Amino acid sequence: MDTVHTILRSAKYFFCATCLSRVSGFCRDMAMAFCFGGSAEVAAFLVAFRLANLFRRMLGEGNLQAGFIPQFESFRQESFAKAVHFYREAALFLALVSSAVVVGCEGLLWLVFDWLSPSWQEIAKLTMWMLPGLLFICLSGLNQALLQSQKKYFWPALTPIVFNGVWILAAMISQNMLTLSIWVTVGCAMQWMISSLQVKKEFSSLERQKRRWFSLSCRELIRLMTLGLLGIAAVQINSALDAIFARIADLSGPVYLWYAIRVQQLPLALFGLALSGAVLPPLSRAIRSGDSARFYEFLHSSLRRSAVLIIPSAFGLIALGGAGLNVLYGHGHFHLQDVQNTLVCLWAYAIGLVPSVGVLLLSQAFYAQKMYWVPARSSLYAVALNILLNAVFVFGFGWGSASIALATSVSSILNCYQLARALAGSFDLSLLKLSFRLALASLLSTALCLFVQYAVFQGLALSGWGQGMQLAVMSLLYLGGFAGLVHLLSIHEVWETLGLREHSPTESRGNLS
Repeated sequence: MDTVHTILRSAKYFFCATCLSRVSGFCRDMAMAFCFGGSAEVAAFLVAFRLANLFRRMLGEGNLQAGFIPQFESFRQESFAKAVHFYREAALFLALVSSAVVVGCEGLLWLVFDWLSPSWQEIAKLTMWMLPGLLFICLSGLNQALLQSQKKYFWPALTPIVFNGVWILAAMISQNMLTLSIWVTVGCAMQWMISSLQVKKEFSSLERQKRRWFSLSCRELIRLMTLGLLGIAAVQINSALDAIFARIADLSGPVYLWYAIRVQQLPLALFGLALSGAVLPPLSRAIRSGDSARFYEFLHSSLRRSAVLIIPSAFGLIALGGAGLNVLYGHGHFHLQDVQNTLVCLWAYAIGLVPSVGVLLLSQAFYAQKMYWVPARSSLYAVALNILLNAVFVFGFGWGSASIALATSVSSILNCYQLARALAGSFDLSLLKLSFRLALASLLSTALCLFVQYAVFQGLALSGWGQGMQLAVMSLLYLGGFAGLVHLLSIHEVWETLGLREHSPTESRGNLS
């Protein structure tokens, strides 16, 4: 039976696996920074990587999972075998569609290649080598959605480690970006193979039925995905445009944005994706059973837990961002000026961390109800604002790559506001009060850290030992100051979320309902 505790337990499994995956991702980025620095060639590779993954979220990640999981749960109520057969037909259909997309994009790039400037020809060439990885990433995303429906969160979230491992080895041995692009595609294939073995182990005992290319269940999945496709497509196109705008603002701009958003996505993935991934199946089951009280209990509990984790994380990016980036990337060919340029981007991205998590959780509430057009519409408005701000900041004001991150954060605030306004019952006064107290404790701790960094350390350390010592001292100051203020302000929810205190009686009663 689904309860708030089971959702939190699932989120913890997701968190642990995602944490390991993100650590491997940071090792990958560190290898890239150490071996190649912040050169224009690396920027071209990162732009190509974004373009090659333009359809990733449309076909293989968020949109696919949002359409697949509620439909899978509907079939499960009739028969588990029927639900698994739906997965197998969906996998066949997805392989066909993603293959067609890859072939179409390859052909389009081949046709326009001679019309491009030399620098963009290099980007197009790298994109063409990485495009086949889309097929494997899409199928891997479907496997992960299936395993999440089975309350299997740990091992599916670990599969990106395989991809990151291949990338790290390739970065160490590759002499150019073209070779690295080929190995990126190999890593995608290996990630899919590992996830397929997990699925096969889970359902190998079930008898296989004959699959059809375009069955009724697949048509329903297409309908559900299409409702959210417009918003996802806009977001993905916007992500690619961000890289292009950054390239225009500064040849190395995409590098700074890439490393900054990789750090910003750490708490987003560990907490936001963990909670949103764990809450969607229970929300879908609550809607299927007509239990609206339990639906809102799950949603409000997830929002409160996310606030406890994300608000201190957002301020932590500001307080510890400089020292952290210096430890991660401030080596080899990645110089101190590169670290400082990345830090400004990270601070701009930090502004949008809290609303980004809000978008993830509130969108799941609409997906569980199969109201896909609401997040899609909200995303379109946010993307339009983001593109407008990018154009104004880059062409109008002549600002650098950090303005791209600022535009992204402002648009995420708009997106979160629109979703909260559209979802009846989403507003919770206790959440607002909790968020204010958390922000106050985090703000004071951040002010202390920044004072120590610039008044005592005189900026960022240069040596390896000095970098590590500075990050350790700053982390202790931030965490210690935050813990002390949490105690003074009586923010009991922090200790409850961390498992250091019993859950409140109100929430316990909600679990028994």
